[in-house]
Amino acid sequence: MNMTFTQGSPWFLGGLLTLALSGWLWAADDAQTRVAGNWMTQSKKAIIQISQSSDGTLQGRVVGGDEPGGKVDAKNPDPAKRNLPLRGQVIMSGLKYDGDGKWSGGTIYEPDEGKTFRCKVELQADDTLKVRGFIGISLFGKSQIWTRYVGASMDLPKSPDKP
Repeated sequence: MNMTFTQGSPWFLGGLLTLALSGWLWAADDAQTRVAGNWMTQSKKAIIQISQSSDGTLQGRVVGGDEPGGKVDAKNPDPAKRNLPLRGQVIMSGLKYDGDGKWSGGTIYEPDEGKTFRCKVELQADDTLKVRGFIGISLFGKSQIWTRYVGASMDLPKSPDKP
């Protein structure tokens, strides 16, 4: 059997299609892999570890912060949870990958307010993460830019706005 790969042959076109699809899949996997890790919130008060949950969605867990003794979830709407430490809690969940470094359809819990908001996340080209929490539609919300945290300690210095 003679298999020549000329530009008009089905083998050549199939090979190009395979390469194109594998490149697209690699790019999707790259963004999904790059988002994993530790991120410092814009306020520099917390470190959130982003990972894939067992159901394949993106989640974020508090792993560090500026209160080494551990901040409690004082404003949680559930009184039974108000004395629990924030460190270790999943505060972001259910984010599904939309492609192109974007996730949506999840929620984010804001412990300073004790409220949960809808959430979407976008991995930026400069290795920052744009996190938007909102009510209803994305227009009614606020965004934060999180930066990748590469420090060794999960205990951050006290923020300047704290006594």
